[in-house]
Amino acid sequence: MSKIDPKDIQKRMDRISEIFSDIVSHAETVSKTRCPYRNRHDHCTAEFRCRNQQAAETEEAPLVCGHEGEFDYRSAWESNPLLHARATKKLDEIGKAAAKRRADARRKKTD
Repeated sequence: MSKIDPKDIQKRMDRISEIFSDIVSHAETVSKTRCPYRNRHDHCTAEFRCRNQQAAETEEAPLVCGHEGEFDYRSAWESNPLLHARATKKLDEIGKAAAKRRADARRKKTD
């Protein structure tokens, strides 16, 4: 059995990493604007009611995902956007307060 050259293995691993990093980068970009429940045939696969669902041509056909592809899809199933905005603001405040406490604690340790 012939030995495998470690440099050859590293070269192949680098190539695989390059390929996967491109795939991940594209998936991350698409995930920010494309509904995760929309399949490649533009059918909605969500197991819940979404305001972007549209009836198909026939009753037997799956629902169609009707968003345009360039929006924040998360609001589609939020029943009260004001509550979402309030919760987001509160989470930001909590995060800032926690960051301030950590910074204060670090300052106390260095004093």
